[in-house]
Amino acid sequence: MNIKHIRIGLCLGFMLLILSGCMSRLRPETIIIPDTAEEVPEDRGGEAFEIRTLYRLPFMHEKSTSEFRWSSPESLVRVYWGDKGNQTIEQYATPYEKSQKLLDLDFYTTDLTGLSPDGRYFAGLRYSKNDVDAGEFSLSLVTLSDGTVQVINTVHSVARQGPRSLAWSDNSRFLSYFSLSEQDETEINVYDAESRTKKSYTMPDLNKTAYFYSIKLSDDGSSALIVKAEKGKLTSFVLGRWKGSQFVSEYEHTLNDNLQVDWLDKDRIAFVGTDGTLFTYDRRNAGVSVLLDQAGSFALSKDRQYIAYTTEEATVDVAKLQGNNLLNKKSVYRGFVASQMAWSPDNGALLIQGRKPYDGVSAAQPAAPKVELYDSYNLQSIIATFQR
Repeated sequence: MNIKHIRIGLCLGFMLLILSGCMSRLRPETIIIPDTAEEVPEDRGGEAFEIRTLYRLPFMHEKSTSEFRWSSPESLVRVYWGDKGNQTIEQYATPYEKSQKLLDLDFYTTDLTGLSPDGRYFAGLRYSKNDVDAGEFSLSLVTLSDGTVQVINTVHSVARQGPRSLAWSDNSRFLSYFSLSEQDETEINVYDAESRTKKSYTMPDLNKTAYFYSIKLSDDGSSALIVKAEKGKLTSFVLGRWKGSQFVSEYEHTLNDNLQVDWLDKDRIAFVGTDGTLFTYDRRNAGVSVLLDQAGSFALSKDRQYIAYTTEEATVDVAKLQGNNLLNKKSVYRGFVASQMAWSPDNGALLIQGRKPYDGVSAAQPAAPKVELYDSYNLQSIIATFQR
């Protein structure tokens, strides 16, 4: 072998030695492929959920108080009915043990669905005895910081309208509700809290005999989700847009008993079908994707980064929502049938409201950390705060 061949052999051997050293340092990596080429997943390390504290809230006496709602990252509110029929909004601050009266209400409300997500406003139906006899109610908007009341509209009672028809968009700009027109037809009303203007829309695509449960607008105000029921049919939702002064349907799907459907963004929605599958729908390509095979109910964080959902095993789980993937799944509470769940505005805590699966058993147990909780009442409220 000549000197030239020896040199070539030495060079090749040296290169192989370097490459083998590099290969030993390689690690497997999971790559999340976004839904579209324009979407780039953010690098958010350390996203695992760890429970820091568990709070058991005051009992929810169904005849005297409503369910809890977030008013800020560390405070909750609920409606309280006094012995004389008076109503007040009470506030509970961390550690949620004592209440403080926030506002006296001089109009009737059954719950806090009229509370805006940012906690600034409360909308409710206001009436006197004469108004009730005439079937008319004044829809009022209360500014919680100073108690000022603004009358938005006079609303005619609607027999085919759900009790929770008041709904805010997630950015607290648009308040939507149903009312009865002079032609005795149900119409959609939208109040813009930013411009302080109101618009009304008809629904020519929808059956005039339908019972309407709820309506919720997208953050840009261009679209709406309507939950409805018709005789002989399963309850469903309708996704649609405004076309002039009309609501035009685009997509419809049946829902499970929790009647849950919500916005992921202006083009995508999440909902639970009749078989318990948690779906997403993208109007840009009419694509339906499966997020989870079995889910009872779900709750999205305000920024749509996280999701909480219930399972068949009466467990509350949380996960990071990225595209059509659920990452870092974690069970946070077991042995509890959650009727309502809500993330705090800063995503630092999850409010869970519901009941034990059946009477005669010990109270629900958290998945982590292990904390003993006992409650003589069937209806309970729990807050799980996270160490992030």
